[in-house]
Amino acid sequence: MIKRELLQAGDVLLYRGTGVYGFVIRVKTWHQIGHVEVYHGHGVSAASRDGQGVNIYPLREDKLCNVLRPNVPFRVSAADRFVASMRGTPYGWWDLANFTGWHVDAKGIVCSPFATLDLRAGGVPVFNSEPANLIAPFQFLLSEHLTDITSDIMAAPVLTPALTT
Repeated sequence: MIKRELLQAGDVLLYRGTGVYGFVIRVKTWHQIGHVEVYHGHGVSAASRDGQGVNIYPLREDKLCNVLRPNVPFRVSAADRFVASMRGTPYGWWDLANFTGWHVDAKGIVCSPFATLDLRAGGVPVFNSEPANLIAPFQFLLSEHLTDITSDIMAAPVLTPALTT
């Protein structure tokens, strides 16, 4: 569970990879993070989701691993315009080949390049001038422009005391 009231527009949400493509990303990157989204406020995040493509989606809490906060202001209105211009772009199935070293220039976009471009549109200069299509989800943990606030946002697990007889 996360403390939704503490989330801010621009927060980067990192998820454990699931499914076939999540597995491919985890194996190739040797990291549990297989998906990334950018929180846009009001209970929604911007993402390119497997099988759905680019859109604004209700906030997902399952499989959430880390929450990162930009160190510079996130201009949500500029990022919203970017997302609107990309809405409907299909998930880039073939773009996953970029992680294997094969350059593919196909129509579509996967989560981490989309999140990189969304953050840049909002004024957060993640990964300097590196091509967005080469960024893997776990690399957001390495950005000097993002701070890990997971321990502040994630609610502590509720422990149920053992019953004694």
